[in-house]
Amino acid sequence: MNLHFSALIKTITLAAALVTATLTATATMAVTPSAAQIQQFKNLPPAQQQALAKQYGINLSDLGISNTLPQPSFEQSYNANLQASTGPEIPEANSPAHASTTLDQALLNEPALQPFGYDLFDNNPLGLAPAADIPIPDNYVMGPGDNLVVQLYGKENGSYALTINREGDIQFPEIGPISIAGLSFTEAKKLLQQTVEQQMIGVRISTTMGSLRSIRVFILGDARNPGSYTVSSLATMTNALLLSGGVETIGSLRNIQLKRQGKIVTTLDLYDLLLHGDTSKDARLLPGDVIFIPPVGKTVGVEGEVRRPALYELKNETTAQQAIQLAGGFLPTAYPQASRIERINQLGSRTILDVNLEQSQGLQTRLRDADVLQVFSVLETVEDVVMVEGHIKRPGGFAFKTGQRFTDIVRSVHDLLPNPDLNAALIIREQQPTRQITTLLFSPAKAFAQPTSDANPKLQARDKLVFFNYQDNRTELLADTVKQLNLQANNLQRRQVTTINGSVRFPGIYPLTVGMNAQDLITLAGGLSDRAYSIEAEITRYQFSDSQQQSIMHLTVDLTQPAATALIAEDYLRIKHMPNWVGTETVTIEGEVAFPGTYTIQRGETLSQVIKRAGGLNEYAFVNAAVFTREQLRINEASRLKELEAKLEADIANSNIEAQNSNEKTALEDAEQLLDKLQNSKATGRMVIDLAQIMAQPDISDVILKNGDKLTVPRYRQAVTVIGEVQFATSHIYAKDLNVEDYIASSGNTTQKADEDRIYIVKANGSVFLPSSSSWFSHNKNNGVEPGDTIVVPYDSDRMKPLPFWSTVSQIFYQIALGAAAVNSF
Repeated sequence: MNLHFSALIKTITLAAALVTATLTATATMAVTPSAAQIQQFKNLPPAQQQALAKQYGINLSDLGISNTLPQPSFEQSYNANLQASTGPEIPEANSPAHASTTLDQALLNEPALQPFGYDLFDNNPLGLAPAADIPIPDNYVMGPGDNLVVQLYGKENGSYALTINREGDIQFPEIGPISIAGLSFTEAKKLLQQTVEQQMIGVRISTTMGSLRSIRVFILGDARNPGSYTVSSLATMTNALLLSGGVETIGSLRNIQLKRQGKIVTTLDLYDLLLHGDTSKDARLLPGDVIFIPPVGKTVGVEGEVRRPALYELKNETTAQQAIQLAGGFLPTAYPQASRIERINQLGSRTILDVNLEQSQGLQTRLRDADVLQVFSVLETVEDVVMVEGHIKRPGGFAFKTGQRFTDIVRSVHDLLPNPDLNAALIIREQQPTRQITTLLFSPAKAFAQPTSDANPKLQARDKLVFFNYQDNRTELLADTVKQLNLQANNLQRRQVTTINGSVRFPGIYPLTVGMNAQDLITLAGGLSDRAYSIEAEITRYQFSDSQQQSIMHLTVDLTQPAATALIAEDYLRIKHMPNWVGTETVTIEGEVAFPGTYTIQRGETLSQVIKRAGGLNEYAFVNAAVFTREQLRINEASRLKELEAKLEADIANSNIEAQNSNEKTALEDAEQLLDKLQNSKATGRMVIDLAQIMAQPDISDVILKNGDKLTVPRYRQAVTVIGEVQFATSHIYAKDLNVEDYIASSGNTTQKADEDRIYIVKANGSVFLPSSSSWFSHNKNNGVEPGDTIVVPYDSDRMKPLPFWSTVSQIFYQIALGAAAVNSF
């Protein structure tokens, strides 16, 4: 036994000592490890630690060892080699060297083939030990440790379990030792029968096999977990290999050697087992046998349209045909005529050989080590087919037949989905041999009506029929076609597309069909819309002179005869709107009018005119409190509110940092409450109007209406409302002899937070007046307070010195709140 083999045995013994539980009868025996043995195990290389731990079920973390192996960086080593071998010059994009580099990169990016057969060992090996209850073969050789069950009957009866001792004997009762080691099971039964019949007259014997002995074998070479293993005496080479975890991918599956006393007894080719189910070479093991796994031999890869693409180890196979047989043969989708072999030549560079695997010469092509045989598939494209898509019940492919027409595919309008466009459908046709596309426009309605005429177009192989409806945007359906037409353009052929815009159903970019005119484009775009100016249109046309100068022309199209105007590539057709066209616009009149409701208006119509159409104001109308709202004002007001909210929120955040005394903190709490109310409020878009003056002098004060305007005329109200910093905000019955101070006093007077110098009045019509500054108020005993007015006592802004927007925000909030209340009160 050499030193290397002795070291291996010590390593295996050490690993066995680290196992903490006894495994099954087919596993290695376990002992308790010492501290020295654990330290010795730690001194092993990481890869060997991992392999032994996997074999014996050791958790390396329990020993304070990392479970992660250091992985070499393939990318770093590859880049280093690449830099070392690369010259100073970089090949140009169009040079052969650049093409070769691109090809090499493509080869590197291809998914790697997996070696064939090695996944056989991925399952749990303990479940693959020989069964204990199978019949014993007649040629089974008896040895120490085997157990025989002997049944005596006749003159004497008895049953005995006899074990062969180390000398090879069994101790037979009343007879003595009988040597049976080295005999086959059949020979041992005959020997026992003869001995009993001779020495025990009148007694007969029945012999069966009891428990079997365990034997120790070695698995060496390129095994996943090389070492010594205790296995059943019935174990074969595959049982032992599965128990050890199998073969490394660098090891051979086709030349696994069984050595006995230094000589090769047999070799096992696992391909026979994997591909043919042949176990004839799966020899049974004897004590001391060595299973040796040499390095893998020559390999070739077979990929593409074969049943088992993989890397295969060659044994007697030398040709492409034999490699295909290893891979299970061709798939039905294979195209063997277009196959190739990637090969590393004598100079160390990759080359490609084209082979036809439907010919004998191609099948007999001899393969070399590291060749990769690629079998390509048939083309994805279908030749003799007509495709149908869009607004149709059964889209997809239809078989093409020579002389076929449109109605042979779509037999009637019932084949289309509901609400189809029967005036326009497209044929997208490939031109051979370039396979560039052209488009043709036809009318399905005419084709159905005249099936034998040219209106029912004849089809060609690979035509595509596209159908439309009047709901979906058809430019989206044609986007890929337009894109392909754009890609076909070059300096000799402009983009075969045209654009239509304006008053058509579906404006956009469309293919320029063969012989297209203005009427065709309008039809393809769904036709004119209801507001189209159907007398004339305009074409913008781009032209290029022989000197490569571009010019733009504007042509007038007579829409009474649009078919007379032919279109060319990149024409832009604009369909005008009818002059003074206005869509349906409405306003709403609510409240105290004779006939409230929604009224359509025309451009320039005024508020007083619509009120007159609504029957005029009734006797209950409170004209001074009319509320007029406009959508655009509401949008602007909402935007302004967002800005003020953001500024106030920022001021509050800054002031929270600077607030020191309790008064400042209280003021900030009030500001936060106002901000919360402001965030929950909604803009109304109210515009202040003097409805009484509008009705009295419409020529001077009337309002020109817009779509969506709304007028609410409330019933007469006698209340005057007091809100803000008063003890009790409420409404009071209007009295002519009461002024602002009286109403505030009736609300409990102002609070300590009130700003008495800035008290203001929000009039019923939404306007704001300050009693202290308005000269109009100075001539009125009641300070200008009228029915429907609201007196606002604001918060003292001096308490909010850190908040510059306080006054503005609070005033806007009150106005919004009052406007919303006025609108919602009817």
